[in-house]
Amino acid sequence: MTDAGVFAAYEPEPSGKRPPAEPVVIREGTPADVPGCLHLVEAVLGLDPAGWAESLTASATEPDRMLHVAEDAGRIVGYARASHWIRPADAPPNAAPSGWYLLGLVVAPTHRRQGLGEALTTVRLRAIAARATEVYYFANARNEASLDLHTRLGFTEVSRDFWFPGLTFDGGEGVLARAILGNPD
Repeated sequence: MTDAGVFAAYEPEPSGKRPPAEPVVIREGTPADVPGCLHLVEAVLGLDPAGWAESLTASATEPDRMLHVAEDAGRIVGYARASHWIRPADAPPNAAPSGWYLLGLVVAPTHRRQGLGEALTTVRLRAIAARATEVYYFANARNEASLDLHTRLGFTEVSRDFWFPGLTFDGGEGVLARAILGNPD
């Protein structure tokens, strides 16, 4: 897994785009949604979708993973994943902790600035809260839009010096952050 460095330009104020006429549906993803997600992998991230089919399908079918999608008029216009990760016994000392992680949030450019990223993140946080009391996520330190969104949702920085298998941050350092879910007592 690499951080492709493909993230939305940071626009802290709304761009004036109008929301769609019909509300976009945010729901749990299924294997039938994978082709739509693969289209976003190619069109938005500029990556070869062939390498993503297995991972996205696993996110929709395995109990230790999650896939949520944003659907507009039958078309997938965004997706977000989460996964439970267990730190290997032989991991380096700065390895990220075991736990649930938010992964890959992708929204089609035509549907940005409409709250879909926040909605997809909020639905994942609710789903994880039914299973755990904390959640992690990581992002490129240059991805201001992601950092701002997650800070608004209660994430705080844990470290910029961490290891996660297969993860690199092209052109920047990574930020590992954590949020406490529900009542921590």
